[in-house]
Amino acid sequence: AILFSILPLLLMGEDEVPFAYTYWDLHPLHVGGNTIWVGNASVEDEGGHLHFRKSNLYTTILVPITKNTHFFPRVEWNNFTLDWNKNPKFHETTFNYMQFGLTFFTTDLEKWRWILRANYNIDIAHFSHPGTYSLFSLLVWGRYELHRKWHYHVGTFATIGMEAAPVYPLIGIDFAPDKHWLFEVIFPIIYSIQYKVDKNWRVALQGRPLKERFRVGSNEPQPRSIFCYSTMGAEFNLRYEQFLRLE
Repeated sequence: AILFSILPLLLMGEDEVPFAYTYWDLHPLHVGGNTIWVGNASVEDEGGHLHFRKSNLYTTILVPITKNTHFFPRVEWNNFTLDWNKNPKFHETTFNYMQFGLTFFTTDLEKWRWILRANYNIDIAHFSHPGTYSLFSLLVWGRYELHRKWHYHVGTFATIGMEAAPVYPLIGIDFAPDKHWLFEVIFPIIYSIQYKVDKNWRVALQGRPLKERFRVGSNEPQPRSIFCYSTMGAEFNLRYEQFLRLE
């Protein structure tokens, strides 16, 4: 979930950018949001029904350093609901957290595109306990041009906090046969087929992996216990972008 939030910026960065005579010609300010939900899914082993929803709102701004190197500060609000009507461990169903991120993007190295990103997540209800209710994540992602139409991807992704520090490799390949089609298989974050209709519209069929950790409050049957969910789903995306110029 954390990783997917950087993809709109990467798509923007890879499109051909016309000569910019003011800062606003780079379309530096982005505001957006997402919602994913599953309603009344059956829980096979333990019984009952599960309702899942995740929504977010974010804003990010482009801070250019050179023509090929940029920073992207980002602030994001997330609302997460996991409501299992027969949950024996805890009764809390809704979690809200803020995410503060900084992304470094560069294409200065020949044939390489590098992305470095750091995120800090903290539960809004427990701002006074950052050591217990926060997570830090780090992404290092390189893409190398094998051919004009082919690229391979290498890197790593790690999270630290809530009594765990998993580290995952990032490896994959993408293929763009023409200016409209893009095929990506990049473990463990992107599995997609995209079609660019025109400069405003894109459609995509993709697999979306989700994995997050949360800690419940102190007034639960198991106080301050930690739980993790992991899932993989398929989705169809229809994306519209309209760049606006501010004077």
